[in-house]
Amino acid sequence: MDIRNNARTQQIQNLSGHLYHALSFLRYILYMGWVGIATLVFIPEGNYWVGDANIQVASGNFFLKGLILMLYAFGLLVMLKLNEAFRNLMKQYMKGNIFTEQAIFYVRSALKAGIAVVVISLLHQITGAVYSYFYNSEIDISFAPQIVAAVIYFALMYILLWALEIGGDLNDESINTI
Repeated sequence: MDIRNNARTQQIQNLSGHLYHALSFLRYILYMGWVGIATLVFIPEGNYWVGDANIQVASGNFFLKGLILMLYAFGLLVMLKLNEAFRNLMKQYMKGNIFTEQAIFYVRSALKAGIAVVVISLLHQITGAVYSYFYNSEIDISFAPQIVAAVIYFALMYILLWALEIGGDLNDESINTI
């Protein structure tokens, strides 16, 4: 059975087309983050948020400012990779390639990028907490929202990955039995 002619497949193609365009718009907004980071390089001093800590960078403290901007840049790069994986997945769905190796590859890529997003988020939280402890003698770490969001994200992504792998195997079996 060719699943591309199924009515649900047509609905998936239609919805994934809308999601693809929304993710493309989000990608352009994320690209504006590079402009923001480049602008922050030339501003001599200011306040930067790292985790829950508001860090005031004085002019001349290039090491601290460089460290913070590298964290921002790495986080932005990982978010762009996550966006790219989901955009490519939606592109596959738009073509009707739902249970294919390419779709499974992009789900795995999104899962890996999601892991990187969680690691970067935790790194931001830890860096902010360390800064607060050394400069303000107080520590405030709130990991609960990130951990709950990460567990939900990973559970959904693993279920999607398993469903796609099972669907791909069943689709291959049905093609081979004809």
